[in-house]
Amino acid sequence: MEENRKTTEALSARKGALAIGLDMGTTHIKACLTDADGNVLAVSETDNEQHATEKYGKCFLPEELFEKAVRCIRQVAREEVCAIGITSMAEAGVFLDASDRPLLPVIPWSGGRGACLLPPRLLGEALYRKTGLIWHPKYTVNRILTLRKEEPELYERIRLFLSVSDYILYRLTGTAATDESLACRTGMYDIESREYWREMTEYAGMTGKLPRVQKEGEPWPVLSEEGARKLGLSGKISVRVCGHDHLCAAWGEGLEEGAALNSMGTSEVYTGWLDDLRLNRDFYERGIQQGRFGGRCYWMCNLPSSGASVEWFRGLLSFTGEEKISYERLLSEKGKRPSPVLYFPFINGVGTHRNPELSRMGGFLGIGPETGRGELLQAIYEGIAMESRWILDRLEEAGIRTETIRTVGGGTKNRQLMQAKADITGRSWLISSLTQATAAGAAMLAAGFPAQEKRKGTPVSADGSLREAYEEKYRTYRQQIAEWR
Repeated sequence: MEENRKTTEALSARKGALAIGLDMGTTHIKACLTDADGNVLAVSETDNEQHATEKYGKCFLPEELFEKAVRCIRQVAREEVCAIGITSMAEAGVFLDASDRPLLPVIPWSGGRGACLLPPRLLGEALYRKTGLIWHPKYTVNRILTLRKEEPELYERIRLFLSVSDYILYRLTGTAATDESLACRTGMYDIESREYWREMTEYAGMTGKLPRVQKEGEPWPVLSEEGARKLGLSGKISVRVCGHDHLCAAWGEGLEEGAALNSMGTSEVYTGWLDDLRLNRDFYERGIQQGRFGGRCYWMCNLPSSGASVEWFRGLLSFTGEEKISYERLLSEKGKRPSPVLYFPFINGVGTHRNPELSRMGGFLGIGPETGRGELLQAIYEGIAMESRWILDRLEEAGIRTETIRTVGGGTKNRQLMQAKADITGRSWLISSLTQATAAGAAMLAAGFPAQEKRKGTPVSADGSLREAYEEKYRTYRQQIAEWR
């Protein structure tokens, strides 16, 4: 630990030191060049394309992911770079065989819709008290069990599973390692003992086939000669898996104790720090997940159909073979507030609601011949906001309350959505001034740059004149969900 502390201090103290954060997201891949004060100096971005496959639906191709990551890093690289930090989508990953060849494409988290294959003894509160997770088909362990059931010959060839971040690290350094926050999302990591859960790894047949979990203070590897050549860099440049993308955003944002961060993308997450784990029935029943990140404990709730709902509707407005309607055109659509239509945002699953049956109930209620695009779009914003309120209510019941919520991510650019959140939750939202919080957080973590104080932001407050109307609509929304349950 002492050696790593000195290395970190040396990196931070290097005159003019810079770091690169690589964000391997579901929709985009971004590389961000950051200085020691957390200033973003350059950004490179490319679309992350999914490809149709016969067996697994739309997936990412491992080699394409790596090539795009390399191109993005090269475009922002400078001689002064001392470290590279990698963050990514949490549950998806790459299965390698004995020759380091990928056995199948990378199935995105939204592609996890299989039946539960865990035995009762490893489910429910037993799973929660070990992993901090509430079962969902997206978690790595269930994908492994599905592979064992449906393609046993392929399953037998697994030598190693790596998350997307771990895979990029492996290709750049030759080291198979991960951080705790990504290990937490496999469903095979015991967050109290801080080791892989042996009973689970043995049941899944994955003992010895998972990357080593780096502990605080352990040095991360440096670029291999081949990795340095690919990136056009030289010198001993440290490469670190920085973890779950939303948690890197919280760190980059300088999220303080007792505060909440809303990270908005294809999926939407609410997260914050805990002074210690609370693996009890109170948290479990409310769907509040927990884990570890950078020596801290965190709570997390999610809404998987946030940006995905807007993107889905955008696709509906476009004809096959034509380019999708622009975001500028989409966001210019205006509808009544509140919208006369109810929208239930469950197209990518239900998240904190826990009841997977609700995913079949997603969609619109209350459409009539007079309903226009503006009303439908406004209903989508309000549905996302009502799910946000439902999550915040569950958190408050568990003793987690915050009046102001800091928010980051691409969804913050949609001011109609942000206003709906403020109006329906009755809370203030602070839109971050940092446009690349996730990648910047990863860069700063990798280089050992000090965390910034909480950043300034643009506030969004509720329109008091709509309070009663939205209270009535929220009651209707909750009643409908209660009937479906």
